[in-house]
Amino acid sequence: MGRMRESPRLSRQVLVFAAVGVLNTAVDTGVFFALAALCHVASAVAQVVSYACGMVNSFAWNRGVTFRAGAFRWGELVRFAAVNGASMALSAASMELLSHEGWSLFAAKAVVTMGTWSLNFVGSKWWVWRHARGQSSSSVRSV
Repeated sequence: MGRMRESPRLSRQVLVFAAVGVLNTAVDTGVFFALAALCHVASAVAQVVSYACGMVNSFAWNRGVTFRAGAFRWGELVRFAAVNGASMALSAASMELLSHEGWSLFAAKAVVTMGTWSLNFVGSKWWVWRHARGQSSSSVRSV
């Protein structure tokens, strides 16, 4: 029965996380192309800066809307930074690799963005905000 109740909650969280992700991607992509294409900043550097801007947006929206985290806890900020820092490092390295392989900025950015989304959702749901009131006891994992 717990799993049946979790399914609608999980579906809602996936959809809201995806919507927040679209907003994050707009922030990230806008900053990235402004830096890389207009200011001629190296793609890996532009990726780190733009990803960080998306992270700030992501923390605020996912904490408050997706996972309904309630009272602020420093631990969630640390865990969020760890999950997203790992994604940022992976995305920067991937952007560097793909740009050296001759991929267009748009194609590389699209592939890298899709690749980090799943890692971020899993990390956010089952580690960053595992304590949140938007989570059921069956979905909470100890880490």
